[in-house]
Amino acid sequence: MKKYFILSIFLTLAFLVRAEEYLDMATFVSTQGGSALFQSTGIGEKAKDIEENAQKSLFHQLFYKGIEGVNDGKPLVVTENKMYTNSFFNETNRYVAYVVPNTVKPVGKAIKAGNNKMVTYQITIRLQQLLNDMKRNKVYSEDDIAGVEATEVRETEGLVLPTIIVVPYKRDGESYSKILQSDYDRRIAVSSVQNGLEKRNITTVDLQGKIDAVARRAAYEQNAGTAESSDKQLLMTSGADVYVTVDINKDIKPEGSRVALILKAYETASGNILASQTATPVRRFSTTAVDALCKHTVDGYLQEFLDDIVENFRPAGGTRVVLQFAIGASSMMTMNTPAGAHGYSLSNIIRQWVRKNAYQGKYHLQGVVDESIIFDYVTIPPKDTDGLHMDAAQFAFIIEQYLKEDEGVDCSTRVDGNNILITIE
Repeated sequence: MKKYFILSIFLTLAFLVRAEEYLDMATFVSTQGGSALFQSTGIGEKAKDIEENAQKSLFHQLFYKGIEGVNDGKPLVVTENKMYTNSFFNETNRYVAYVVPNTVKPVGKAIKAGNNKMVTYQITIRLQQLLNDMKRNKVYSEDDIAGVEATEVRETEGLVLPTIIVVPYKRDGESYSKILQSDYDRRIAVSSVQNGLEKRNITTVDLQGKIDAVARRAAYEQNAGTAESSDKQLLMTSGADVYVTVDINKDIKPEGSRVALILKAYETASGNILASQTATPVRRFSTTAVDALCKHTVDGYLQEFLDDIVENFRPAGGTRVVLQFAIGASSMMTMNTPAGAHGYSLSNIIRQWVRKNAYQGKYHLQGVVDESIIFDYVTIPPKDTDGLHMDAAQFAFIIEQYLKEDEGVDCSTRVDGNNILITIE
């Protein structure tokens, strides 16, 4: 009894910390394929905050402390890239893409820690997918990664690979959330295509995980005037470069069964179609299990579809983002206000910078008014001046740095997926 009392005092004193700090108390449990099961402890006042803290703590420990059972217990981050790693812990919540949906479950009871509580969760993450993404962003040396089962895929080194979210084909009046809840066939088809992409070293954003994440922040409901508008918002804030729609057509006959998958890929920022394929196997199979039939179709046709996506996506490099500049409520400026060293109007300063820094000059100006300027797409370079992967967050930082340091214009940035909002203060 005395030992437990002392332990309780120790925990209370040791963990009087803010909920956003990371306990780094994660342990490795097991692997299955490219996924890994961990237990991780989180801290906070509310259950939602504790669960989020446990997940972020897991990634923080993997990155900076190491966990026995993964990479021989060594940290995964070898070469720091703050713009990349910080996106796992700030409001971008990049970690969500790597947590397998519905696998975060409490283990044991909550422990009091001052005004907070600590809870241990079991969490399954797509570890191989995470490592592939870290490799592309050059934050670790491949030689340092050990103990993870690799999947045999077609060589992709040197190719520009998009991040993809797979969604079900929608009919009038439907929403992604309702389809995933009520349509088993389309849900299985989405899962099969997503698994096939991950086996080919494609970073995917899990649709159900994204729905759950934005619902927790209440953004999904707040932006949902209709099913169509909310799902469009979901795609635009998903962080995926490409979204793939999947429909399924079952062909069940006494002599055998097969399923056709109707696949279409679109660039998220512009809506431009990148690839389209109706994958219909010639061979029939004795099973009527939809998951097995989908797997046969994916195995036979997905690589060709993916090749078309990669060929048409950023044919010369670059990712498209939506870029918006808005005048803050307390700002005394407008887009016509003279600014900077030469006294050009703010809108002209912005437009000239985008013109010079858009990759290969590819951008489209939607419009300019006193309160805002909107580019419905700007193609950002594939790499920054350090040779590291360029993403929306890094591009936003470069804009903010230019406006503040070169032109003396105070501003703040917000990045939501591939949407960048610059607010002039």
